[in-house]
Amino acid sequence: MNIERAEEITGYVFKDKSVIKAALTHPSVTALTGAPNYDRLEFLGDSILGAVVSERLYSLYPGSDAGELTNMRKAIVSKQPIAKLKAALELHKCSDCAKNIPLNDKRICDIYESVIGALCIDGGIETARGFVLKTVGEAVKSHPGYRDYKSEVNERFSDYRYCVVREADGVVEVELVAGGRTVASGTGASKKQAEINCAKNAIEGLK
Repeated sequence: MNIERAEEITGYVFKDKSVIKAALTHPSVTALTGAPNYDRLEFLGDSILGAVVSERLYSLYPGSDAGELTNMRKAIVSKQPIAKLKAALELHKCSDCAKNIPLNDKRICDIYESVIGALCIDGGIETARGFVLKTVGEAVKSHPGYRDYKSEVNERFSDYRYCVVREADGVVEVELVAGGRTVASGTGASKKQAEINCAKNAIEGLK
């Protein structure tokens, strides 16, 4: 077990070393002693991973419905892609496991998720969230369905601005004005979300 290396990978120094020690301990090691292992932390980390990725997908893909978002999340947080993450592979090398336990995607993924859980317990949910975004954030943004519409608007229009034209009942409506004319409009629960939807409508309207 290499706690110091695990802290280097996560970018976080644990105040309670017993938490990260448990996160790096496979159940096979503690089967006879009953000492803490990663089972419970893996359960927590799995939930946090799913929630953080879900939130990012919701923000980045305003045009996708619940079914599409669910499929994207599955493609990102399932065992196989997680096991290929550099951080997951490196954390596995820091763990303690009985020699007769085979190395597979599940084992690598379990350690990664248990460390997420440990980060939450010792450092709080934002610490865990930051690690998730650092390690799977690019996978979310590089998904085939992702397009940065606001950046595309910036490339297509040299002189433009987003104008809030209505804000009522929890819905914000903005218009994209370029060259003195309204190019597109969009709505959302926040100004940011409305601008994303507006940019999407503007780019798709150019097709």
